[in-house]
Amino acid sequence: MLIAENRTFKTIETQSIRSPERLRKRKTMNGKKFWFVLTLLPTLYCGSTVKAGEIGLFWKPFGLSDIGLHKEPVLSGFYWLYPWNDIYTYSTQWNAYKEKVDVLTNDDLKIDVQAIVIMRPIRDEVYQLHIEVGPEYYRSIVQPEFRASIRNVVSHHQMIQISKNSAVLAKDIKSAVIERTKGKHIEVFDVILDDVEYSPNMLHAIETKLTKQQELEQQKYELEIAEKNIEIAKKKAKADAEAQLIRAEAQAKSQSIINDKLTTKYLQYKSFESPNSKLIFVPQGKDNLPIVVNPKE
Repeated sequence: MLIAENRTFKTIETQSIRSPERLRKRKTMNGKKFWFVLTLLPTLYCGSTVKAGEIGLFWKPFGLSDIGLHKEPVLSGFYWLYPWNDIYTYSTQWNAYKEKVDVLTNDDLKIDVQAIVIMRPIRDEVYQLHIEVGPEYYRSIVQPEFRASIRNVVSHHQMIQISKNSAVLAKDIKSAVIERTKGKHIEVFDVILDDVEYSPNMLHAIETKLTKQQELEQQKYELEIAEKNIEIAKKKAKADAEAQLIRAEAQAKSQSIINDKLTTKYLQYKSFESPNSKLIFVPQGKDNLPIVVNPKE
């Protein structure tokens, strides 16, 4: 009886000792299952976000239906996807792209022109854009046409005209880009001529040229002033000569009138009018000598 009780006690004791180990093993197994399921879930089911200002194209490589790229755009939001599916997103906002291009001007001067094009995909043509070009549409179709348009437009102008006519050049470049990318499923909002860079040697040459032009303008101005002064002096001399001529003519006319009136009777009359006068000299006489008259004789 004692032996049986001892065996029973040992069995209970052994079970009580092994129970915590079994519990730990069960917990470990449950934990592994949990993490396995948690790790497996993303591979079975994941999601994709289409941000505001974007549209997406749903891609389904295989399945029972609707296989391939869907033509209907996906609007902004979060979408659950199987891991083998995908959504290609395109920004429908206006985006600016800057390019720096070395250009040879019409007067054979090399400059660096920095321009910006503002563009975006045409919303209703994103499917065609993705099929024909893909997400790298700017690098593939816009960038080369934009750079070519900059070179073509600027090369028809002289260097000194570029900074002055930047607005006109930007408008011409925009028209050229629109024409070159027609039918490529993108739209151009604007082109901005951002900066024009000149080499140090060119800047020195420009400065020297401007200095010479200023000196030439100054010389022209001084020459105009000198010519005006000469013209004024000529007019003044002519006026003085005319004045002297008028005075001489008046004096000659006056002398002629006096000579005509200097008769003997007139002199006698003047002598009576001025009894205090002693002598009167008359320029003409019978023998071309002055006539001396003594009024008291």
